[in-house]
Amino acid sequence: MARGGRQGGKDEEDRIDDTSAKHLLDSIGKKVYKEKVEKEAETYKNKLKGDLNTANGRSPELKYTTDTCNLVQEYYKHTNGGGNGDPCGTGKNAKNEDVKRFSDTEGAQCTDQQIEGNDRKNGGACAPYRRLHLCHHNLKNINNIDSDKARHKLLAEVCMAAYYEGDLIKTHYTEHQLTNEGTASQLCTVLARSFADIGDIVRGRDLFL
Repeated sequence: MARGGRQGGKDEEDRIDDTSAKHLLDSIGKKVYKEKVEKEAETYKNKLKGDLNTANGRSPELKYTTDTCNLVQEYYKHTNGGGNGDPCGTGKNAKNEDVKRFSDTEGAQCTDQQIEGNDRKNGGACAPYRRLHLCHHNLKNINNIDSDKARHKLLAEVCMAAYYEGDLIKTHYTEHQLTNEGTASQLCTVLARSFADIGDIVRGRDLFL
């Protein structure tokens, strides 16, 4: 008969489950994470947390709205923002042709020089077509010298990139649906993948150069 988990502790969630070796190790790991990692993370949370009102040059005491879209628009038009250019660039490719966000003729980018650490001889990676024209150009020129302001600027620039990426996809996807029947339900998936691409860039996981 299997031995039951040890009872006790301040609540059921904190008890150590020793019904098996796996459960025992999992329970200990969860407890250590909760008591050590989460607690220490709180120490640095405020140092990393950005504020859109502050990015707009407004003191924390003078916040007039928490509406993200309004604050991002204000940042883009404000003298403190907009200097990094339109997140979507010129809308042209290297040949000065209009970019088609949903192309039926172009595929992924597999050029070794543009994929960090790529070596197709040993099974390299390719960047999906959506990544080639991502609205993220403003992120390339963020001023990170002033660390006290950098976190607020970063939040504003990332939100701005996501806003314009979503707006551009919505606009182009409407045209795409007209010639590609049955694709209307895919819009949310397309948005999610593009936002994930922006997230990879912010976390330093993006391999596309």
